Amino acid sequence: MQIRSPRSTGAPALVAAALAALVVLAASSTARAQPGAPPPPPDGGYGGGRGYGYYPPPPPDPYRRGFTLGFGVGLGAMDSGDSNLTECFDCNYDPIALAFDFHLGAMINPQLAIMGEVFWHAQNIDADGFNWLSQSMLLGAIQFWVTPQLWLKGGIGVASLDTHYDDGYDYADDTIDTGIAVLGAVGYEVLSAPWFSIDLQARLASGSYEGIDEQVSVGTVGVGFNWY
Repeated sequence: MQIRSPRSTGAPALVAAALAALVVLAASSTARAQPGAPPPPPDGGYGGGRGYGYYPPPPPDPYRRGFTLGFGVGLGAMDSGDSNLTECFDCNYDPIALAFDFHLGAMINPQLAIMGEVFWHAQNIDADGFNWLSQSMLLGAIQFWVTPQLWLKGGIGVASLDTHYDDGYDYADDTIDTGIAVLGAVGYEVLSAPWFSIDLQARLASGSYEGIDEQVSVGTVGVGFNWY
């Protein structure tokens, strides 16, 4: 009668168990590697443990490139120093200047742009609103972003000072003089995206007219809309 040793009896069982374990591990690894499998929970979270949440990444900085264009509207006041050129003679209030600007240019890098700019502003010079004074400026300007949201702008160009009359029946335009225009502006983007922004801005501009020996300045605050 043949007697089997315990070692020869247990060896196949151990091999089978090892093979089964390898199959289970391989299947688990394959499932984790599949594209549709959910990612493992993060190591940390708001509660300090696994699976309780995660810290979202910070929003990306706006990346400006290529061409840029935009426009803005604002309110302010025009002033001609010691002369009465911008005064409203029969008004018992200080008239408000309306302003509009438009620019078109290109980004040299994400922080610097060169552009051509039109800046137009006007205000009443009589209480009935029939007479009003306007100043138009065509400038070359440079805009620099000190931070991703804060920018500064400076420009120089030509200015035209005009008077207008319109009572509903008669209409007339008259150019008083042309001269040199300078512009300074500062703005802060309250909404920033890679291709679009909205900013609050303040502008100070001045036109110098040698023909009438006058300097007409304007200060405005407004909002701008920009595309990149």
